[in-house]
Amino acid sequence: MVAKSDVVTAQSEIEKSLQDFVLSSAAAKVYVFETESHHLRALVGSDGFRGMPLWERQETVWAYLREHVPDEFLVHLVAVHTWDLDEYDENVREV
Repeated sequence: MVAKSDVVTAQSEIEKSLQDFVLSSAAAKVYVFETESHHLRALVGSDGFRGMPLWERQETVWAYLREHVPDEFLVHLVAVHTWDLDEYDENVREV
């Protein structure tokens, strides 16, 4: 069983890393949350994704995370959802 503190630490590290990743975009939104099954999901909205196909967005984000987040934290992340800001606003309710 995974300790709650491990998931909380992983959540913080992943969220910080994703914020650093999209920092180059003046307008960006990042939200990382824990699911009921104690896994993490990330929602990332950035105009840097505009015009980029989904597979490229995913590949870019996961490559960045693998380079900047230790495996002990990254193992908790089961999904990353990537959108440009318009898509983010269409798909994500305010959290």
